[in-house]
Amino acid sequence: MHRGPGRGGRVSVALALFQILFGASIARADEAAALKPLPTTTLAAQTMKAIGENAPVYLRLFKEESELEVWQQRADGRYVNIKTFPICKWSGALGPKEKHGDLMAPEGFYSVDRDGLKPDSKYHLALNIGYPNALDRALGRSGDFIMVHGDCKSVGCFAMTDENIEEIYGFVREALDGGADRVQVHIFPFRLTRENSTRHAGHPAEATWAPLQEAYDDFATSRVPPRIAACSKRYVVNPLAPIDGAAADACPKMIGKLLAPVSPRLEKRLNAANQPLTAEGPKTRTAEDIARWSEHRSSLGLTSLIGGEAAPAAASPAAAARPPRNADADLGALKPLLDQ
Repeated sequence: MHRGPGRGGRVSVALALFQILFGASIARADEAAALKPLPTTTLAAQTMKAIGENAPVYLRLFKEESELEVWQQRADGRYVNIKTFPICKWSGALGPKEKHGDLMAPEGFYSVDRDGLKPDSKYHLALNIGYPNALDRALGRSGDFIMVHGDCKSVGCFAMTDENIEEIYGFVREALDGGADRVQVHIFPFRLTRENSTRHAGHPAEATWAPLQEAYDDFATSRVPPRIAACSKRYVVNPLAPIDGAAADACPKMIGKLLAPVSPRLEKRLNAANQPLTAEGPKTRTAEDIARWSEHRSSLGLTSLIGGEAAPAAASPAAAARPPRNADADLGALKPLLDQ
């Protein structure tokens, strides 16, 4: 005798009914969030700073401070910080991501293009930053689907509150709609001031921070997002001429630096305009928590942050904290002027 669907059948029917009744509304909600206009306070700040709504955007993320900065281009071509957002959660320690499953969030130079907009993310909205980039692949680093997203949950990503990701997503969407091919996303271990760099001297990842420091300093000088290339398995910051080819290909013998410093007069105007809005939201990472992650990684046997092989035992604690140098896989930036 037929008794009708069992428990599993009833669940399937209920799920199907839920999808029929609510699936379209969920999709419409995601679409509405992805198309949400920038807040009126942000639009007003753009007007005050001589920034167009579709102006190019540059994102900078700082792990230790758990902050994401949105910079936008003014009519004069230079960038000012329009708004700073708290990063609700990210996982891992300071230093680059090396492999799938290490729970680390990356550091380095990435970008979001049109395909990187993910309105259907299960974490509300998401921006795919394009990890691994060409240099990561040349160094054998693995992992994928690294995002800036909502929902304040993260394993290797940078998670914001839903309200904040909606606005960050809107900045990127508007820049791409305005004609930008992509939006640069540069991820730093911390704000690379002299004081902070001194405080972190001897960190196991210190050797990987040289090009980040150069990009940080160049941006402070020019207020234009650094142009990034890769050759000889290392980054090149603001090269004079384009560098084509694979990241593992040898660098040209002569590489210059192309940089346009701001004049004192322009710097004064930019500083006056560089008073960013500050978004509200939680930060779940602390310096103590980050330090515990670093100690845990070291106790498991920290792999080389340069060559990808296990670091050998060292005679002193300071030496043990540093990865071995590898001239064929050096992440340090090239000299600012000409290499002979």
